Amino acid sequence: MQREIEVKVLNIDVEEMEEKLLSLGAKKISEEEQTNYTFIPEEGEFADGYLRIRESRFEDGKKNIELTFKEFKNSDDFRVNNEYTVNIDSVSVMTSILSKLGIKLEYKGDKKRKSYSYKNQRFDIDIWDKKTYPDPYMEIEFTNQGKIDEIIDDLGVDRDNVTTLSISELRDRLKN
Repeated sequence: MQREIEVKVLNIDVEEMEEKLLSLGAKKISEEEQTNYTFIPEEGEFADGYLRIRESRFEDGKKNIELTFKEFKNSDDFRVNNEYTVNIDSVSVMTSILSKLGIKLEYKGDKKRKSYSYKNQRFDIDIWDKKTYPDPYMEIEFTNQGKIDEIIDDLGVDRDNVTTLSISELRDRLKN
């Protein structure tokens, strides 16, 4: 199990944010295209999270497929997830298994991601296909919750643009 502490920064200008990160000394980690399949069970052990199959295609030609259960453990200031991840080798077979267990696909979405590292924290700039989510945002994964204010200040981010909402919650908010 991996523990993830994160926030999202909404309303970003992608080029401006990349320039800001690089000017602060951030290092580019990777660039990838992803297809994400999100399953949101409504009862049982999975009621406090969701399952995701992520198919990643990296700029160096490598590919990876993972199944992750994200268990929510949120606070008001940051999002905390316990993540349980395994590598799989077939999206269709795993989707079929989940379907036979009564776990249906909520949505499928494609995104482009550029990842950076700054002060040992990870920054993912995500641009989803317009149907999944229309606006780019940056996800910041922290190794230490004490770094949140420091990093937000370094980037000069308006705290009104910082959220703990998941992509599913952001999508729901757009519908309302």
